[in-house]
Amino acid sequence: MINIFIANLDWEVTSEDLEQTFGTFGTVTYAHVVYDRKTKRSMGFGYVEMEDSDQGVNAIKALNGLEVNGRPIDVKVASSKENRSFKKPASAAPKTQQKFDPRAKRDSGNRTSNNAGGNRVANGDSSNRTSNSLDASDRSRRPRTDNNK
Repeated sequence: MINIFIANLDWEVTSEDLEQTFGTFGTVTYAHVVYDRKTKRSMGFGYVEMEDSDQGVNAIKALNGLEVNGRPIDVKVASSKENRSFKKPASAAPKTQQKFDPRAKRDSGNRTSNNAGGNRVANGDSSNRTSNSLDASDRSRRPRTDNNK
């Protein structure tokens, strides 16, 4: 028994097409085109399992590079999942994903406390407030406008 991988398939090719094509070389026990689960569209590759290994090798030799619907197909012996090598970039180190915590401090600056008005005060100096709201002690520092002369 031989398992064959077929790549660069046209999206119109079906599992039945694979079974008929490879069936001319021998007994096909399984033929499957892989489809995307979300779009239900062919992913452009499939698998065929043939009963006789010699017939499978003959099919590979005859069909590899054959143009089907304007695309040269790539036909080869399928490797088992355990033997496949996945290429990862050498610089790709695993990233640890940090979870968002809205209560966590965003920076470790000199901010030490919050006053009653909810304004942050840096080193006790009320002139470095990060909020626009003013409490009673700040009203004297408010810029003059026509309404509060």
